Amino acid sequence: MRIAVDAGHGSKTEGKRTPPMPVDIDFEHDGKIDVKKGESIREHTANTGVAFLLVKELVRCGIQTVKTGFNDANSYDDKDTPLSERQSVIRNNQCDYSVCIHFDASGDGSAFNSAEGVGIYIHDKYNNNSEALASTVLKHLIKGTKQKNRGVLKQSLAMCNCNKLGVKGAILVELAFMTNLREATELMASQVFWREAAREICMGICEFTGIKYVEETIMPKAINRNSSEEDIKWLQKNLNDVLEGDSFIPLAVDGIYGSRTRIAVLIYWEKRGWNQDGAKDGFHVGSGTIEALS
Repeated sequence: MRIAVDAGHGSKTEGKRTPPMPVDIDFEHDGKIDVKKGESIREHTANTGVAFLLVKELVRCGIQTVKTGFNDANSYDDKDTPLSERQSVIRNNQCDYSVCIHFDASGDGSAFNSAEGVGIYIHDKYNNNSEALASTVLKHLIKGTKQKNRGVLKQSLAMCNCNKLGVKGAILVELAFMTNLREATELMASQVFWREAAREICMGICEFTGIKYVEETIMPKAINRNSSEEDIKWLQKNLNDVLEGDSFIPLAVDGIYGSRTRIAVLIYWEKRGWNQDGAKDGFHVGSGTIEALS
């Protein structure tokens, strides 16, 4: 199985960006500002973020991939490859299916508006098995972050033309609206959402093609009250496992780093003989604790 993954547009494509953002943007939630207040997020940056992670998902599941429109996680040095060139690469590599990643827009792009949701485009004439593939992928996408379901849409798009691409099916996924303030700020501007979208697209592809989806094992580097819900749940679950018994009341695995999770961390450290001077308050665990818990 060989699947083409395309990151739409190029890093400097005119107009393909959000309106000016009202706040600073930190894609990775690592404290580093990636887009300053008043600047725009380039669509290609988010497209590449999802596409790069989707390639990793597919490869982990044993699927060969062909990249078009990008070559690595750095989106800022990607040129705007012509659509005909992208089509040729996919056709010449004899790909079975093609997935093109995009974020949608409404209006002239100068201001945010109410258009929202996730949808998938297929070609209106040359779509082969695209509709069934799109429906399966969309089924997984709408199970994740709550969004309006815009359905499977048909249009004469170059990256959906199965005849030109030489594939059994081709889809163009519009993951959210970059002209919707909430979706631009919380989805397009978040690596957490990029990872979620990549995972759900891969799960849909695996279901459609009959390939077993292989879960990724991710160990966070550090966890604190500002960490993702997923990472905090990982901490809570592992604390429950290692502290089971001895009258310990299990934590609710809710992704909230509250006082009970803090106390559980302190109890765990005490059992390990750590933090004997009490200098750490239990609201931050580092790589040593994470490695020991895992």
